Amino acid sequence: MSTAPVIAASPLDSLLTADELAEQLHTTTRNLREWRSTGRGPRFVRVGRLPLYRREAVELWLGEQEYASTADELR
Repeated sequence: MSTAPVIAASPLDSLLTADELAEQLHTTTRNLREWRSTGRGPRFVRVGRLPLYRREAVELWLGEQEYASTADELR
């Protein structure tokens, strides 16, 4: 019985560009840029001038955006 070699996933494989994330969130890269500058969006890393988003950070941020009602949103 032979086993297939385990290929470790690179941390870079889980990074999303602003274009990719905007498409997934059904928003614009302009909104992402505004969220980055105001600190309202998901955490990101910068490689050179390119902002990239870790999938885990996006999932965490999305969880923080969860509300039971619009009244909760204002608190």
